[in-house]
Amino acid sequence: MIKAVELYCGIGGFSKACEDYEIDVTYAYDQNDAAIATYNTNFTHKAEKFNLEKFDANYLDALHVNFLWMSPPCQPYTKKGVQKDLADNRSDSFKNILNAICTCKNPPLHVALENVEGFKNSQARDLLVSTLEKVGYNITETLLCPSELGIPNRRMRYYLCASLKPLKEIKRSFTCKELSQYIKEPDEPYLIPKDILEKFRDGFRIIEATNKDAYTTCFTSSYSKSWMHSGAYLTCKDNVRLFEPNEIASLMGFGDNFIFPKTITKRQSYKLIGNSLSVYAVKTILSQFTLAH
Repeated sequence: MIKAVELYCGIGGFSKACEDYEIDVTYAYDQNDAAIATYNTNFTHKAEKFNLEKFDANYLDALHVNFLWMSPPCQPYTKKGVQKDLADNRSDSFKNILNAICTCKNPPLHVALENVEGFKNSQARDLLVSTLEKVGYNITETLLCPSELGIPNRRMRYYLCASLKPLKEIKRSFTCKELSQYIKEPDEPYLIPKDILEKFRDGFRIIEATNKDAYTTCFTSSYSKSWMHSGAYLTCKDNVRLFEPNEIASLMGFGDNFIFPKTITKRQSYKLIGNSLSVYAVKTILSQFTLAH
C-alpha cells in the first residue's frame, strides 16, 4: 500500500480520488479551520492544522511516505490576481516544500501537483520542474478539464506528475454524465435577487438541469459573493437560483454523501468547494503512476 501525504489538503479532493487506488493517505495538512473541519467530517483519517512554511527535509523524512500530493495556493497565478508568482508571499511554503524534496534523505517515490491553468507558464512551474529533475524524477505535465471526461463542468487545471519509476500513459475514461444527475432541488433555494437578475442577466450562464447538453462553468471561491464570472446558475420555476454547495461537490466528484459540517456557513462552503479540485480529474491523473511496490 502506498502511503501518502496531502499538502494544502482543503476538503480532501486527493483523498477522495485515492479511494479508487491503493493509496493510504496517512497525513493531511492545511491552515484553514473550516477546510479541516469539513475534511475531518468526511474521512476517517484526520487532517491537521500545520504551517507548511515549517515543512523541511527532516519533517518529510520522518513521515515515511511514498507519495506527496500538493495543491498550493493558486492566487499568485490566477488571471484575476496580481500574478506576482514566486514573489507572492503565498508561494513561500511551496518553495519550502520543494527545498525539502530536494534535500531530504529519502525523496518520496511519487510527487504530484494541481493548480490553475496559469501555473503552466509561471516561474513557480519552472522551479518545480528543475527541482524535480535534479532529484531524478520522471515528469509529465497535463492540462485537463472534467468536460474532457464527460462531466458537465468546465474546470481546466494544470497537473504535474513526477515519479522515480516510469510514468504510464494517461487513461482518460469518458463517463458522459448529465447535469440532472447532480441536482437535488433544495427546500429553500438560494435565489438571485430580482434587481441583480435584471441588471446582469445577459452576463450570467443560466441553465436548465433537464437540458441534456447543459454544462456548468468553473465555480470559483467567490461564488455567492461575486455575481459575475464565478459560476453558473439554475432555472428554478419562475426564478433563477444558485447551485447548492453539495450539488457542486457532487458535480466535482465528491459524491452524494459528502457533507459540510453545521459549524460552517453556506458562504464558507462555497469558498471551500471553489478552492477545491475535480475528483474525476485527479483519478485520471493518478492513472499514470505505478503504485505497486
